[in-house]
Amino acid sequence: MSTLFSGTGNLGSAPVLKYVEIEGEQRPVADMRVFFDRRVKQEDGSYVEGGGFWVTVSLWGWRAEAVTKLLSKGARIFGRGRLREETWEDDQGETHKQMRLDADYFTVDLLCVDKLTLRTKADAPDEEAAS
Repeated sequence: MSTLFSGTGNLGSAPVLKYVEIEGEQRPVADMRVFFDRRVKQEDGSYVEGGGFWVTVSLWGWRAEAVTKLLSKGARIFGRGRLREETWEDDQGETHKQMRLDADYFTVDLLCVDKLTLRTKADAPDEEAAS
């Protein structure tokens, strides 16, 4: 079972790009650990940390290639997708669980951007062909 999730957080590590064979085709996927935090506004207008949690985020297709090229540890991001719990057993028979977000939308939080270089729409990957 999965559920729709969206949140803002920081990359705990640089994205790692790999290629997975699906139906005879090599598809790019980037995995990264993200700490999704919850900032709570105080009466004086300031914010304090209100807790959070770690999630492994998977991003597919041309977005996976772009995120590994552009982002590094510490980047502030916004992600949206299907959140699910992943369970597996290691070589010693111990069961492990982790939360995973299969992201369908992933972007940089502009709060932490100093410089931006844009490309024209004609230079951007075709959404359907690149998926």
